Amino acid sequence: MNTPTPPYEQVRREIVEQVRAGELAPGDRLPAIRVLAGDLGLAAGTVARAYKLLEEAQIIVTRRGAGTTVAPGAVAACEESAAATSRESGAVADPVVVALFAGPVAEARAKGHGDVEILAAVRAALAARGAAGTS
Repeated sequence: MNTPTPPYEQVRREIVEQVRAGELAPGDRLPAIRVLAGDLGLAAGTVARAYKLLEEAQIIVTRRGAGTTVAPGAVAACEESAAATSRESGAVADPVVVALFAGPVAEARAKGHGDVEILAAVRAALAARGAAGTS
């Protein structure tokens, strides 16, 4: 994994692509964080961060004692995630939506929050809204 993309994001994207390609199906078990980290030569915290993002996107589910599995609605969630990644990778954002976020982003930055933290907060807010069954 030798690219400018952070390792946790590479792990996240790889799992998304495996679900989209049918290599991983809903209900399939994923390796434990420490096992996958060891296999990839990464820190456990890196894999944990990827898993956390995947859980927020409702692609995987982790249950204490039962491990981590691909979520029932993972295929659709992966399609949404792939589309979002594509947009984030250089697609042109809607100027109206950019204007809606300009104020809150500036306020968050003024309070000392970094861009990665702000993006994580937006993803969490979107995931929470999706979990509530609205869009």
